[in-house]
Amino acid sequence: MLVEDFSPQQPIQAWRLLLLAALFSIGTGILLWRLWNVQVLDSPRYGAAQSEQSFRYVEIPGLRGRILDRHGNILADNRPAYSVVLYCEELRSAGRYTTLAADALIDQLALRLGLPRTISQKQVAHHIHTSLPMPLVIWEDVDYRTIAYLSEWSEELPGVAVLPRPKRIYPNGALAAHVIGYVGAPGKQSQHLTRNGRRWNYRLPELRGRAGLEARYDNILAGKSGEENLRVDSRGYTRERWVCEEAIPGRDLYTTLDLRLQRVAEAALAERPGAAIALNPRNGDLLVLASAPDYDLNSMVPPNAGPTLARLNAAPGLPFINRAIQAQYAPGSVFKPFVAIAAQAHNFIPETLYECTGIYTDYNCRLRCAQRYGHGELDLRQAIMRSCNPYFCTMGALIGIEAITEISRQVGFGEVTGIDLPAEADGFIPSPEWKLRRHKTKWNPVDTAQCAIGQGAITTTPLQVAVATSAIAMRGKYYKPRLVANGNTQGEHLRTLPWKREHIETVVEGMEMTVRAGTGQTMQVDGIRVAGKTGTAEYMDRGVRRKHVWCTAFAPAENPEIVVCVMLDNGVGGGRDAGPVVQKILADYFKTSATIINADDETLSD
Repeated sequence: MLVEDFSPQQPIQAWRLLLLAALFSIGTGILLWRLWNVQVLDSPRYGAAQSEQSFRYVEIPGLRGRILDRHGNILADNRPAYSVVLYCEELRSAGRYTTLAADALIDQLALRLGLPRTISQKQVAHHIHTSLPMPLVIWEDVDYRTIAYLSEWSEELPGVAVLPRPKRIYPNGALAAHVIGYVGAPGKQSQHLTRNGRRWNYRLPELRGRAGLEARYDNILAGKSGEENLRVDSRGYTRERWVCEEAIPGRDLYTTLDLRLQRVAEAALAERPGAAIALNPRNGDLLVLASAPDYDLNSMVPPNAGPTLARLNAAPGLPFINRAIQAQYAPGSVFKPFVAIAAQAHNFIPETLYECTGIYTDYNCRLRCAQRYGHGELDLRQAIMRSCNPYFCTMGALIGIEAITEISRQVGFGEVTGIDLPAEADGFIPSPEWKLRRHKTKWNPVDTAQCAIGQGAITTTPLQVAVATSAIAMRGKYYKPRLVANGNTQGEHLRTLPWKREHIETVVEGMEMTVRAGTGQTMQVDGIRVAGKTGTAEYMDRGVRRKHVWCTAFAPAENPEIVVCVMLDNGVGGGRDAGPVVQKILADYFKTSATIINADDETLSD
């Protein structure tokens, strides 16, 4: 057996021992230094981080502001609605057993209250997993019988509570639906932060504007959110909660609408597809903005919005379209007064006589007049009164498309008016360049003749026609249309047009004659001088020839207070169909009687 000899004759080298001791000392020092940093120096930071992880931030939406008309009548409001909710964390069961306990309790509640279950087990599990500290809504807007029952048996129903929440209501149902708009759940999560710059962990249910004024002025109506803080334990159960910032209610919104006049206009439309507009030409205030068909705004308030959306999207007549600002139509003869002003500016003499035979045949075309056998000899004023197509075709060919395009741009055709509503259409004014680019053919005098009578490729919205009519009413100036004045009674003056006063007065005389003895007699009201123009524009609908019919008017003709424009789909004639709607609005505004006129008179066909 071999035995190693560790005798002093083989001494261990001292430097190795010293190196080992030094390394051990350094490692121990580093460990102690890091322990000191973690336990002493960094303790406040780690403590704050640990505390921060236990906090949850809850956004509390502010009460939504009301919408009112110019006289203080309520158009949109809030009422208390009571929801049955379940605080799942109060069941205090571990893991999946919380879901089972919550699900069993919901079934028990449904049986005892006689209410159908509206939330699935999957939704319950998702809520417990992602939003345990927040109330789980089981039923919304329950009746007082349910509230009374839950109050009486609350001790036997752990975690069940009745939570009051504001519900948006529209007292007038479908009245002014396209103007007011509606609310709904936010389309995507808001990027707003807490007052300390952190993102919200939870949000109580809130409503945001989705259409109309509710959407356009959502930042005013919605108010400012408040903040509630929660402290939770490692399992997510709430240990403490407090409100650190109260929500601020939204501001009320006063509109320029006149609720009474709006009701008259919508009743006169009688759900026929079309639009009616009434505005104050002196400042642009919109008194009426009606579109038909419409829908009950209360049916769009969650949780009822889903089925309503599906039904309305499939409904005939496209009730979601605001025809006053979004639908684009050929203006027909309501475009003629502007062509008359343009012609005079290009040295056309209004006393020029023309022999109307009932058809325009220049340049190898055949454009018929509303009067089958012609109007005979007539001048510019009479041509406006009778709405003579051959007269305006001839005049338009003389002055050219450039003159027509120029005046169209002056009064705002082909561009949005700037009304404070979303999704306004801009219409279209054709040009030789557009036709060459689009159809690869040159512009010709027939195209100009078509534009001169408001047909062809030209399109406008009813609001554009109303605003343009106000430019004639105010003798060459007009204002931006608005639904909210914000205390400004003067309005926003858009343009003063380079029109000669005598040219405007010639057209106004023709428009007065239209109402007094021409195609617009159905717009007459007792004791008021009304100036107006009718229009009819043909279009094809799945192979069937139909007509858009128009009437636009202002009164009193000598000192206008109101402009009214009405457009109806699929009518017979402007004077016959749209004129009586204008008449009812004017009669109600001036608190006078409508003059009785035979609406079936053939002279009212345009």
